[in-house]
Amino acid sequence: MNVRIFLPLLLITALLFSCKPKTAENLEEMARRSSRPEAVLVKTVKLEPSTFYHELISNGKVFASQKAVVPFKVDAVIKELLIINGMEVTAGQLLAKLEDFEFRTQLVRAGHDLEKAEIEFKKDLLTFYLTDDTTSLSQRDINYSKIRSGLNNAINSLKIAEYNFNNTSIYAPISGRIAGLEAMQWNPSQNYKNLCTVISDEMMNVEFPVIESEYGFISKGMPVGIIPYINDSTYINGIITQINPQVDETGMIRVKAEFRNKGRLIDGMNVKVVIRKPVPNRLVVPREALVIRQGRDVIFIRQDSLAIWKYVTVEFGNSTSVSVQDKPDGIHPGDLVIISGNVNLAHETVVREE
Repeated sequence: MNVRIFLPLLLITALLFSCKPKTAENLEEMARRSSRPEAVLVKTVKLEPSTFYHELISNGKVFASQKAVVPFKVDAVIKELLIINGMEVTAGQLLAKLEDFEFRTQLVRAGHDLEKAEIEFKKDLLTFYLTDDTTSLSQRDINYSKIRSGLNNAINSLKIAEYNFNNTSIYAPISGRIAGLEAMQWNPSQNYKNLCTVISDEMMNVEFPVIESEYGFISKGMPVGIIPYINDSTYINGIITQINPQVDETGMIRVKAEFRNKGRLIDGMNVKVVIRKPVPNRLVVPREALVIRQGRDVIFIRQDSLAIWKYVTVEFGNSTSVSVQDKPDGIHPGDLVIISGNVNLAHETVVREE
């Protein structure tokens, strides 16, 4: 009975003595950790004087620099259609053929009529002037004979017949891509307004408006950036080629820029246009570096392992960066500007570079 009571008491006593030092050790470690703050991970960039770009942003529409409508010049059934929308063609390439039997027959008949008229012309010369040598006759007498013999009419009829026959074969007027093709084989050409449009999109233009107050900001030859809405990661460089010196009824001025397309955009596409005007030798930082503290603009710089709070005055701003004034108590070239992890920083917060 005594042994049964003694053994549990012995075990309990051993457990109490073994736990006591560990508990004290854990409390000491927790106190040590709480007195040493965890460093905030940040990213920095070294501040150097650079060029700041003023930005003017507008919406524009892209159109091809060369565009040719290909009409049906004669009415006939479409016998062959050798193109589809989006197809690349070169200048002079055959696009379609119309049924030409009627026009070939008219051409042959017109040739015969001309031969007959030439015979009648010579008869008229002999009848009225006793010679068929026109070198000895005045131009007025020759014209009279041409009219009486029907030679002038025959020549004109042959030209018309040749024109109609030649236009039964339709060729590309310029190199480019086929667009707007609606015509179908074995259908009358008169059912359609045109055969198609050939768009040359190697070089393209973009037209966009700027407000009247920004007229002094832009100039011919100024570079622009074109960003399609379908892919805002694409940035295409262009140059302003035209500025319409007229303000429309909405207070806007129309501007055109040209750019090399390389198949990236298509005619009629909507884009964003960014005009950038350089201002050299400024202190430029990414927009992410700027935060608001106590209602003022603040930038944090890293000095060793501390984040130092600096009030700044913003001169200019665009979509990606800001230019700040160089003041004695502000930021300076060579400073490590914190651009990431700065949202919750305070003055002299412990930081560590990622």
